[in-house]
Amino acid sequence: MRLLLSLALSALLALPAAARPLTAAEGESLGKAVDLYLAAIGRGDAVKIVGALPPRMLNVFAGATGVEADKLTDTLVEQTKAMTKAAKFRDLAAGRTGLNAEDETLADGNQATWVLLPTAFTTESKGQKTRHEQPLLALNEGGAWYFLRIEGPQSQQLVSIAYPFLAKVTFPPAKAAAVQ
Repeated sequence: MRLLLSLALSALLALPAAARPLTAAEGESLGKAVDLYLAAIGRGDAVKIVGALPPRMLNVFAGATGVEADKLTDTLVEQTKAMTKAAKFRDLAAGRTGLNAEDETLADGNQATWVLLPTAFTTESKGQKTRHEQPLLALNEGGAWYFLRIEGPQSQQLVSIAYPFLAKVTFPPAKAAAVQ
């Protein structure tokens, strides 16, 4: 009987969380956060861009590199500054309609709500323009929205260390195409 109960509980825990529409308050706060994030990218504001990373991800990066989180943040800001000098980001847009949220409880008991936003933007570097379409992971933890680009299996694997519930999520592939 215990084995049967244990298997039933395991099966229930393995089920994916149910997607739900964003509440009006969540939609409003997400919209404001996305606007601020996209504006920071458009301005090349490295401090704001790096500041939009979830603290859990910074801890994962710090653990993987052996660098203290504060020093890692400084390094990421410098790298982001270099990237935004080398490439200009234009026509930034994020889909905002028909979004579904999912709620998860993390191992430490904290709650996280996540939404996958379709985004599109154009980069210009060395006279070449490229149009990008990729998912943007929006995570709400502790009442704040954070953002991560998911560009493929490696970035998903890294994100899954901090947020294990994302390990089995199928993210749309990132796409890029040259534009005239």
